[in-house]
Amino acid sequence: MDRLLKSALTIREIKFRMDDDYVDRLTRQYTVIILICFGFLVSTKQFVGRPITCWCPAQFTDSHRDYADAICWVSNTYFLPIDDPVPQEKLQSYSRDQNHHHNHRAGDDINHRPAMISYYQWVPLILIFQGLLSFIPCLFWRFLNRRSGVNMTAVMDAARVCSQASYLEIREKAIRYVVNQMDRYLLAQREYRTGCVVRIKHFIAKACCLIGGKLYGNYLISCYMMIKILYVANAVGQLFLLDAFLKIDYHMYGVHIIERLAKGQDWGYPDRFPRVTLCEFELRSNNRVHSYVLQCALTINLFNEKLFTFLWFWFVFLAFATAINFLRWLFRSLYWPGHVQYVRKQIRVMDAAPREAGTLAKFAENYLRRDGMFIVRLIGMNMGEVVAGEVLCGLWNNYSPERRTLAEKPGRKNIVKNRANGGRLEVV
Repeated sequence: MDRLLKSALTIREIKFRMDDDYVDRLTRQYTVIILICFGFLVSTKQFVGRPITCWCPAQFTDSHRDYADAICWVSNTYFLPIDDPVPQEKLQSYSRDQNHHHNHRAGDDINHRPAMISYYQWVPLILIFQGLLSFIPCLFWRFLNRRSGVNMTAVMDAARVCSQASYLEIREKAIRYVVNQMDRYLLAQREYRTGCVVRIKHFIAKACCLIGGKLYGNYLISCYMMIKILYVANAVGQLFLLDAFLKIDYHMYGVHIIERLAKGQDWGYPDRFPRVTLCEFELRSNNRVHSYVLQCALTINLFNEKLFTFLWFWFVFLAFATAINFLRWLFRSLYWPGHVQYVRKQIRVMDAAPREAGTLAKFAENYLRRDGMFIVRLIGMNMGEVVAGEVLCGLWNNYSPERRTLAEKPGRKNIVKNRANGGRLEVV
């Protein structure tokens, strides 16, 4: 026991990875936390409180009432407006007409058929499943960037050490590590073959960030753009997933709420998340089967209604925020003058010596290329522009004549040896 306690006390603080931007973390971190917390809240209400309470006949004993509550909880209940009579047929003989229900809002149809309510037992599980879906794009991104040839996690961790370092020596070592990692990646991932096809591929990769590959300097940014699309699809898909789970037009649920609030009406929908439902079950007694239809208070839906209302607005916000963020990254990736301007501004802040515009353009377009600019901008977003500027200055200082030859003439067949001790480059 003592060893167990010591092990628990010595567990290091959880480290959150910073290999993406803040909009991605809204989905893969905060959304997952929100969904798990909501699932825990609903499950606590289910197993600790009384999620359903049924109004039983007077002849029912306490054991009968407990049994009625339990059987109505584990089986499906039905919603029927209080003004409508209960049909003479069995409630189970009615299946929900989904199109009929979608086309009529609460109070619009007088002759409602009983609508099956079958989701409330599974809310915690569906919330956890949604949390897993929200983390899947992040898993794809980490799998893809591991195959890029540069350790993004190590680079971002070193940049974070630099931003938090209290001593100049630690800061310089961290910057030197980031610069060496990026320099090795930028020179190793190149196409050194010659030919018309190779030149065409280089031109296409330079004009479009989504076509190319590792050897053409846009592998990381193209993977990141695809992951952004996955994040948008996740946010939109979650709304339609809840359509199938809740059996309502959930993707328009928030719009109906806003309409009702604009008209000064109650924003709740009793047929979406009903608090009062009907439960039918059969009870065997003395070789006779008695059928009962009980009216039950489904108190768990008080939580479910607020919870899923918040989730609708949250997922819509995520979809818009991620879509706008995707367009911003796409514009930055395609607009080369913006890259050159960013490099010029950062180097000018860190080093007052004047630089030729043409050399800076070649440095950005031929040496850094899109992947190098992507890593630098990601460092700037997460660790601050000061750290990004220091990394750019380190890469600029490494931009020797030999590296310029390799960067500006990718068709040459050169053998590159980048020595780790000092980062010296040899061209054979």
